[in-house]
Amino acid sequence: MTLTRELETFARRHGADLFGVADLRKAREYLAARGGPAAGFAAAVALAMRVNDGILDEHDPAEARERSLYWHHVYSVVTPALDTLAFEIARWLAHRRFRAFPVPASTPYDSQRLEGIISHKLAARLAGLGWIGKNCLLLTPKLGPRLRLVTVLTDAPLEPAAPTDKRCGSCRACIEACPVQAFSGAEFSSDQEREARFDAFRCYQYRHEHACGMCVAVCPVGSGWRTPKPREPAAAQ
Repeated sequence: MTLTRELETFARRHGADLFGVADLRKAREYLAARGGPAAGFAAAVALAMRVNDGILDEHDPAEARERSLYWHHVYSVVTPALDTLAFEIARWLAHRRFRAFPVPASTPYDSQRLEGIISHKLAARLAGLGWIGKNCLLLTPKLGPRLRLVTVLTDAPLEPAAPTDKRCGSCRACIEACPVQAFSGAEFSSDQEREARFDAFRCYQYRHEHACGMCVAVCPVGSGWRTPKPREPAAAQ
């Protein structure tokens, strides 16, 4: 078993639904310009956990944050689980004498720009897990955007995957569903700043009072894999 396959097996046993390895040399100039710890690593392990379909499907963004099961599920359940997973992955690599840096799942490194040490979506795209949609979320063939991400930076000689680039085409579901119109509708381009596609501050300010998630809930990508809703009982004959 290769080192990469061994690590993937370990990650899935510890709760990862998706696993991939990114070659960060493909984004070397971008990471060097941003500075921070990510610029010193050549690879990243991208990991994802699925968000519960039932909670997301029943989510009402009009509710106050403290009443939202979605908000609690994402930030009080899934996010800590991702941080624990990243810690275990980093420890696994460190025990084998490789450098490893677990990037927090949801803690801004630059609060002025609302950015982390590295974009989890960038690492996941480079790792072949999915592509960036018009909602500026990672879209995966199996789960769509119904997932949360975490990243572990490393110098371990892992086998990277090829990046995935697809398009949303004419779909505008997330754009029309956004209550603050935070998306421009432009397709993702790696040589374009985030602001050309997404107003992160407008989204953040709205989410400060509302547990939104509409861009996740309405996306049709991956719908064939969703947990089926219970059927209505048959009418009595």
